[in-house]
Amino acid sequence: MYTENERRLEGKKMSDPQALYFYNDNCKEAQKDAKELSETEENGEEQQLFVKDSADDVDDHIPDIENPHIPLLTSVRKKLDRWPPLSSAHSIYKVPKQLLVKNPSAYTPRVISIGPIHHGREGLEAMEEYKQRFFADFLQRTQLSLEDYVVFIKEREGKLRSCYADTIHLESDELVEIVMVDAAFIVLLLVKHAENEEQECCRIFKRPCHLMNITEDMLLLENQPPLFILDDLFNFAKIEINCSSEDEGNEGEKGEEEEEAKGGGEEGSEEEEEEEDDEDDDEYSFIELACEFINFRQDLGVKEYDLKKVQNCKMEHFLDCLRVCHLSSKEDLPVKKEQENLCTPTITELHRARVRFVKSSSTHLLDIEFKNGVLSIPHMFMGDSAETIYRNLLAFEQCHYSDDSRFTDYVCLMDELINSPKDIDLLVEYGIIENTLGDSVQAASVFNSLGQGLSISDEFCFPHLCEQLQTYYKEPWHKWKATLRQDYFNNPWAGISVIAAVTLLVLTVIQTVFSIIS
Repeated sequence: MYTENERRLEGKKMSDPQALYFYNDNCKEAQKDAKELSETEENGEEQQLFVKDSADDVDDHIPDIENPHIPLLTSVRKKLDRWPPLSSAHSIYKVPKQLLVKNPSAYTPRVISIGPIHHGREGLEAMEEYKQRFFADFLQRTQLSLEDYVVFIKEREGKLRSCYADTIHLESDELVEIVMVDAAFIVLLLVKHAENEEQECCRIFKRPCHLMNITEDMLLLENQPPLFILDDLFNFAKIEINCSSEDEGNEGEKGEEEEEAKGGGEEGSEEEEEEEDDEDDDEYSFIELACEFINFRQDLGVKEYDLKKVQNCKMEHFLDCLRVCHLSSKEDLPVKKEQENLCTPTITELHRARVRFVKSSSTHLLDIEFKNGVLSIPHMFMGDSAETIYRNLLAFEQCHYSDDSRFTDYVCLMDELINSPKDIDLLVEYGIIENTLGDSVQAASVFNSLGQGLSISDEFCFPHLCEQLQTYYKEPWHKWKATLRQDYFNNPWAGISVIAAVTLLVLTVIQTVFSIIS
């Protein structure tokens, strides 16, 4: 519908030819502009599509440019992933090469492998059957499901790997299986040892020598199980230790003797009863089992040790536990200071200076004292097993306790005191050394070789003792007195003749003086 004005305009256009001409031209131009605009929009879309396709083509070609570097990056990443981050939790080390030179067999297990380092070693296959049997017995006794046990070890795998200074190149499942069997074997072995259990199926306890070899292998540096996982497993499994009837009888006799020996006021008796109640409440700890097991051998262990002090120390494994037991029993440990002169007289030289040698009542190797001309040294064994343990203790200190190398200091001191077979003979004569090697030459050679390859700290644990020995030895009077006793008073008749000669000399001098005066 047209309005009135539109009708008039339309009529005017139709009546005016010139207006109609301009009207048609305007319509054509408008249509042309619309067509060009449409073509422009289509070209724009095509251009956008072209740009997008070009970008996609560029993206497709970028990986082709980076491809030559991808293998290198992958290789480097694999090598980096192979090395775990540095950790201060390392406690199990491979023996340094400079210590392996003298006696490599002292660091190698002969009967049993514990942990991944020597697992599968030739010659140790026989004990794998025993370990599997103990593993089955452990699961049956503790009623611990295999699934729970796997989860228990898996949760501690990271901490377990960090205990080893060298990277363990084993898959997770393989390492977990090794640890499961070894940990169960050790825990049950220590429990059976504490119970004095003798079963026909347990051949290990039927062969004392076999058990001795197992104990020795369990004290090798490269054969150590982390103590934390054994302690956790012992508490997790909640193993009850059944004391034998003989032990219970002995405990009853001890209790009766203690009650008879009790005396004093009521307060004292009440305090003792409270202490006994506390002791009864305390359960067997794994540290107690470990200390009893590693110290039952006279040639390796410590007869008397303070269990409370041991429990208060942070220990990494069995070898570390033995080291703690061997440390000084004194409250105040020797003060370390910079060493000026480590040289000390030998045992033979001290003997010539009339130094007396006494076997110390202490069973701790480091409790060496010198007082009033008496050198007190704790009793020690010298044999194949003892040499093995000493070497592994030294290797452990060299790797782990660079700031507290007291056992290394002890070996260095004994190396200075012992220089010849005669030194060994004197210490054997006074009951200080029990030489199971049978040959003094070999024993002296072992002592002198123990210190080879060791890195000595700038500080020393026995400076005061060395100063005392040097001062005493350098005193001329002590040497004269020693010579007099050795050469002129070595038997009663020699002493009488010396006294007679001195008396005659004195009388002669007196007679001469009186002759001059008169």
